[in-house]
Amino acid sequence: MAATVLVILAGMLPLLLAIAFLLGRHLHRGQTLRDDLSPVCRQHIDLFQGGQLSESAVESAKARFRDLLERGEIAAVEESLRPGTHYIVHVRALTELGTDDAGRILERQLQRRLSDDQIERSWYLIDLANGLRSLNRSQSLPKLLQCADAAGEIPLGHFFAAETVCFLGFGGYLQEANSSLGRSALRVLHKALEGLRLGLQPYVVVEGRLGELIENLWDNRPEKIDPLVVRIFYEALRILRRAPHAEALLESEPSESEAFGWQMSRLSALEPTLEDYLQDSGEPLLDAAQRATGDELRDVLLALADLRADGAALLNLFEETEFEQKELAVNVLQWSRDPRVGPRLRAWAARRVPMVRRAQRRRRPFAPRRPSVPLDIPYAAVIRALRGHGSPQTEAFLLLAAHDWDPTYRVAALSSLGWWEPMQRGELLATLDDARHDPNPEVRQAARAALARLGERLALQWFRQNLMSEDVQRVHEGIQLISAEGLTLLWPDLDHLADSEDTDVAHHAREALERLCEEMDARRS
Repeated sequence: MAATVLVILAGMLPLLLAIAFLLGRHLHRGQTLRDDLSPVCRQHIDLFQGGQLSESAVESAKARFRDLLERGEIAAVEESLRPGTHYIVHVRALTELGTDDAGRILERQLQRRLSDDQIERSWYLIDLANGLRSLNRSQSLPKLLQCADAAGEIPLGHFFAAETVCFLGFGGYLQEANSSLGRSALRVLHKALEGLRLGLQPYVVVEGRLGELIENLWDNRPEKIDPLVVRIFYEALRILRRAPHAEALLESEPSESEAFGWQMSRLSALEPTLEDYLQDSGEPLLDAAQRATGDELRDVLLALADLRADGAALLNLFEETEFEQKELAVNVLQWSRDPRVGPRLRAWAARRVPMVRRAQRRRRPFAPRRPSVPLDIPYAAVIRALRGHGSPQTEAFLLLAAHDWDPTYRVAALSSLGWWEPMQRGELLATLDDARHDPNPEVRQAARAALARLGERLALQWFRQNLMSEDVQRVHEGIQLISAEGLTLLWPDLDHLADSEDTDVAHHAREALERLCEEMDARRS
């Protein structure tokens, strides 16, 4: 572990960019990533980008820990492992000592809450996972899997998952799909596969032998359709379609490129079988949603959303007061082609949210700290889902929501406009033009994106300027915006960047094109 925190992730896309994607939902709006991260987080970013830990500090800690461990003073060593920028130095020192006592100390650290800062806590977990993997401590895998479950959707969870799936022995837990550790292993594998689209380096495929893991999972799949298995196979096929882009990053390293190609060949041989499995999964999952509860229901709904399944059968469920996962159910309904869905979604929201009264209040530049609508109604999710149910009534609903006093719902409404030819063009364009001068920057951006979807030249040019910037980070941000907002009219501009001499820019542009293609295919189907 000489120059970076995670050897398997060295040399990835510009790291600050990848971290920005993976942390996006965890940072407050309007924050600048570097300025608002703690010293520990900035330290890890620097290490990822090629920075060095002080070797003298590591050697000093090793000597001190060796002396303490030889005298049996394990508690004194554990007392030294305190949060801060020196934490990784001490983890590194214990890892290099490599004794059983050192491994057990690192393993016990997994149970500690080392910081109230979620992002900082994620880095500590990644440090520990990497240290335990470097020690080849497979007996720590159950603790890592339990830690992944307890941590939930932690920031940078993809990095933690990447370390975990690369442990020898990880694949054995995938064969126990009905056990608690088996369920955790399935979630961790899915998280690692997902991360390969979000900045994880393709070396993870080689280190984790992911092609073989998927092959073994197929051979040992549960008899009935399993939502976590569905999600893994779906993500594996997405990775397979992106294999040529990843191979381009490995061209300078023939041995790694060959190993990566071997893993992808295992997936390629399974591709038709996996596609058939996914094709047959929709109906069983919809049936399961009628009976499932808790984590099982969440997994089922996420799998249905991945498959873009027609979830009209969920209409009666999500309106029930006691239904646990209303927001996820609404997300699934976006892809339904049942004509009942749009009217039911609009009527349900209108009954619970005083839309007209909210639109008459003065617009606030920032969202309130607490949700401004009842917690049991996923109003923003309903607004986003309606982009899949275009009609004059839906357009009128979204235009009213676009005048909400809370910017959370203005953004959601504007993001759902421009996906079909306007029915009240004058009113819609006036609303978008007004929103372009909104006091909230996210609202302004959502308005520009909606206008770009409708082909307005000024809006399209605004996005093109980001792509033509000399500031590489701004170029990456522009690519991400175009992909996230579904701006297919800028496809030729992304296609041009896909041939850029900057390999990072080219790779990011290719990923954006893949996402746009998937979005278009989903809407056509």
